Amino acid sequence: MIRFPIYFIIPNRYSEFHLNDEWTVECNWFRHEGLKLSVAIRNRREITSEEIPISGVLSVSKRNGPVLERFEFSKFMKRSQRRDLVELLVGPKLSNSSSYMKEFCKLHGDIIIACNRDKCEKCIQTKSLVQLSNDFERLLDPQTSSLADMNLICCNVSIPAHKIILSARSPVFAAMFKNPMKENLENQVDITDIDASVLQTMVFYIYTGKVSDLTITSATDLLFAADKYIIQDLKEVCCDFLKNNVTLQHVLKTLVRGDILPECLKSLAMDYISNKCADFSSIENTEEWKALKNESPALAMEILESFVKSKDKK
Repeated sequence: MIRFPIYFIIPNRYSEFHLNDEWTVECNWFRHEGLKLSVAIRNRREITSEEIPISGVLSVSKRNGPVLERFEFSKFMKRSQRRDLVELLVGPKLSNSSSYMKEFCKLHGDIIIACNRDKCEKCIQTKSLVQLSNDFERLLDPQTSSLADMNLICCNVSIPAHKIILSARSPVFAAMFKNPMKENLENQVDITDIDASVLQTMVFYIYTGKVSDLTITSATDLLFAADKYIIQDLKEVCCDFLKNNVTLQHVLKTLVRGDILPECLKSLAMDYISNKCADFSSIENTEEWKALKNESPALAMEILESFVKSKDKK
């Protein structure tokens, strides 16, 4: 079987969560003889076995509050089905409150899907990695901070950490702690060019491989941090998010940073301008473009040349 950890914010009454290339979970709040949560589990490939057992435990809570409701379900999905629906009746604690319509809620828990024999080895490995991620997350709990052997200091915030874990995930930290550098001798790394919240998100990813609640701004800042510490997989996560969410204004604001741009972000920005902008006048009249020309004229010229070449090809 394979266990998918579910964690996403519900800004609307309908949300969709892609578990992997095969499976998707759709959640929909509706009222019919009381408030209900409809959970639809959809498969995008042909089911080869007669039926697949599907079960789950889901909890709903306010974004930074206690659990409001907990659901458990168990179903069999048959070969002829591509979509199976589970309707969960919400209890009075949440049903009598209209706040779920107005506030962001958090849906979290696990959905377990049995797999075919030929996939068992991969499923076991996936389940093990999920458990490993959860175990490493517990190392960040303040109650276990006594096990840490160093601290990351940023904007008066101290983050207890472990040299061996930071070194395994970042070549920069590895070089720092393998040599008699100040940081290694004093068991402290002072970081001044990253916001504390960004650093905390990066450390959480280093330990767990998980990141959530990304925005264009936070993904950009996190990408700069990941680039500095050469955390390649986190860079890819941020770049993938930005590719699907960037706007022209964000692209131009990002380019103003000039030579300190991570290469993937520079490439993303230039591709966006070349392929998404039909007329360069929509760019050159913006304050961001004027700032870019003043601060990084060579980069501005490179962007203009790239734009002209892309239009010549068409």
